[in-house]
Amino acid sequence: MTLQTRFGRIEIDKDKIIEFKEGIPGFETLRKFILIEDEESKFCYLQSVEEGAIAFTIISPEWVKSDYAPCIGESYFEKLGGGKTEDFALYNIVAVRQPIEETTVNLQAPLLIHTTRRLGVQAIVEGKNYQVRHKLIELIQERG
Repeated sequence: MTLQTRFGRIEIDKDKIIEFKEGIPGFETLRKFILIEDEESKFCYLQSVEEGAIAFTIISPEWVKSDYAPCIGESYFEKLGGGKTEDFALYNIVAVRQPIEETTVNLQAPLLIHTTRRLGVQAIVEGKNYQVRHKLIELIQERG
């Protein structure tokens, strides 16, 4: 399947499509996405299959906050059919801003993806340990 995106035309495997049955807040009508890995950086892109111009910059939390331990309610795991911990991947949405020092990472609402079932949901973590906007540069500096 060929998809026209902001990155140009890309070939995608239909079996790699991740379905967000409820969409992503603010983009509820878009439900099908593909994960594009950027081999030159730690960032990935969650590319909409339905709207080629829409792609979220995302990152695995291990690259920005090694002690990231969000409390994600069991209901989110149930929405994806449940499973073992290793069945799930966690990503955080990055808001790329100019100047680059203003770029933020959303640690309050990670993307939870069941890697086998190819289902995803944006979870809201319990508690007040994380915010929607953490400056990426500060997280990297804290990490060392």
